[in-house]
Amino acid sequence: MEYKIGISKSRTAEACVSEATAGFKHPKLILFFSPVELFEQCAVLIHEKFPESISMGASVIASFGKEGASKDSLRVMGIESGICCSADIMEDINKYPIKYAQRVQKCVDQVGKTKNTICLEFTTAFYCGEESVLSALNSVLFSYNIPVFGGTAGDCGNMSGTRVGLNGCVRDCCTVFAIIHNEGGAIHFFRENIYTPASGNLLTATRTDTQTRTVLEYNSKPAAKMYAQELGVSEDQITKYFDTHPMGRLIGDDMFITANCALANNHAITYHARIMDNAKVCVLKPDNYKEIIQETMREIKAKCPKPSLSIMCHCLARTLLFEGDGYLNEYARSMSSVLGNYIGFSGYGEQFGEQHLNQTMIVIVFE
Repeated sequence: MEYKIGISKSRTAEACVSEATAGFKHPKLILFFSPVELFEQCAVLIHEKFPESISMGASVIASFGKEGASKDSLRVMGIESGICCSADIMEDINKYPIKYAQRVQKCVDQVGKTKNTICLEFTTAFYCGEESVLSALNSVLFSYNIPVFGGTAGDCGNMSGTRVGLNGCVRDCCTVFAIIHNEGGAIHFFRENIYTPASGNLLTATRTDTQTRTVLEYNSKPAAKMYAQELGVSEDQITKYFDTHPMGRLIGDDMFITANCALANNHAITYHARIMDNAKVCVLKPDNYKEIIQETMREIKAKCPKPSLSIMCHCLARTLLFEGDGYLNEYARSMSSVLGNYIGFSGYGEQFGEQHLNQTMIVIVFE
């Protein structure tokens, strides 16, 4: 597989695009990440410079690569060969994205190969639409065994608004996606959880509002009261733990992380992903993340010792945790030892298969 990754910290969008895409020839697919204030200009300029390429990107909290992490850069990957792909957009994700399922089918048909194929997608934040988007995508892709991988876009961290773009068209309230076939072999998926149960207790969500991602009751008692009980603190202290003690949703033998959002009226809690009625959950606490990262790196190395290309999705909470510990750049650079010359970004959530989740690192590695 032939590709090139460029990065620029220039002050203007024009200079960023010129510098970051230097050396690009005729890329089939361009992936790009930038701060939200640069994003629309960069999206338009990249498309104007490479009108025959599919160019797809997201505004981000930070981008990652072998040089480290950056919050003020345009980072671009141009894939010249080794893939075939097709892309489109799903709009109005807060309403009925299922009406765009035919666009997904059209892209699958255009690629024409379903083995060693994925759907890469970027979705705008704050519309509670990720689960509906996944349902729409998987309504087509599930029968082809094409897995979904992607993330929710980011901004500077103040939840001011995010953007995604496809071929120079920039939107909020939408998803951009690409069906990508790896001509060189398999595509491996990895997911890393750096949290562990705070106790041995399971809670059952007994009263929820999935539209607003709110849980009113666990075990038929106020959600905030039960969360405080699990932590052994008073209810008026729980918001101090929201960033560091997310919820773990148990589905079969697997667990998916759901980030706390805010304390709501009547002792309810809102979240950044849906918790359904009768869901089994547990309160989580931080584990020894550096040991877990080393284990993840060993797993990636064992399964794919010579990666052709890698794409990472990271979460805001992990980014802030690593940054606070002075570890963020070291982390980004160390991941290149197993991912190669990779590209990654940090946003407000991750999409993995049929699940929308938070506070997780996910990565795909192409053979």
